[in-house]
Amino acid sequence: MIKASIGIDCGSAACKGVLLQENAILAVCVKPTGWNPRETSQAVLEQLLTKAGLERENVHIIATGYGRVSIEFANKTVTEITCHALGADYLLPGVRAVIDIGGQDSKVIAVEAGQVRSFQMNTKCAAGTGRFLEMSANRMGIGLAEFSALLSTGKSCSLSSMCTVFADSEIVSQLAAGKSREEVAGGIVQLVVDRTVALAARVEYSPPILLTGGLAGIQGLRIALEKRTGYPVVSSELSRFAGAIGAARTYWVKRARNANKKSNFSEPVQEPASVLWN
Repeated sequence: MIKASIGIDCGSAACKGVLLQENAILAVCVKPTGWNPRETSQAVLEQLLTKAGLERENVHIIATGYGRVSIEFANKTVTEITCHALGADYLLPGVRAVIDIGGQDSKVIAVEAGQVRSFQMNTKCAAGTGRFLEMSANRMGIGLAEFSALLSTGKSCSLSSMCTVFADSEIVSQLAAGKSREEVAGGIVQLVVDRTVALAARVEYSPPILLTGGLAGIQGLRIALEKRTGYPVVSSELSRFAGAIGAARTYWVKRARNANKKSNFSEPVQEPASVLWN
């Protein structure tokens, strides 16, 4: 008997899992994807089942993300664009646009009632992705947490290169020229924002806007996006799980349709006390 659904979003940097029972999140899990998405996904599944006290036969598993083809135990696979739209609508009911900055790509999705209206995706260049920020932080000799803290000053400098390779050289040059780490960090974020806004320009979108992906917790990035778009940009504690939430929701949406029932899948998120974190 199916008691819950599990959405697994296997990205290039992290593998996220969510266990959903109708409209309630019972457990979440995130692990570095590493070199073997199949093994990592299996580990995420096992941890979710253990946390919720369920067996494999009690859950319906939906896989998404770039590594979804490796998740052979999944009952179904769904594209990440569809899942992010549905997951974003859960986190921010009535959301009209999603800005997702992942490890190896970034995307802007126009959404209506949890459905994709249009989208644009950057997959050909590392600039504008989480990997670019991580590489830039490493070049500065710091981690992403410290990089995020540097953005709180609001300082910035002009970096002209949109190419990851040349931007790396420019970062070194700016630091050698006496620019502070705060200024360089701000300049790096502006490069990411520039690339993201260029994507958004090809999508007819409007607020409310939700920021998702592994970088959603970087407040300096969210604020920079607000300034460039001219719209409020919202982030959630569960933003990085948007794809996994959306994947898990596809089961309940289909089940409701098949039963010809009306279900309000856009009601405000109320995280139960039983939510189990890593």
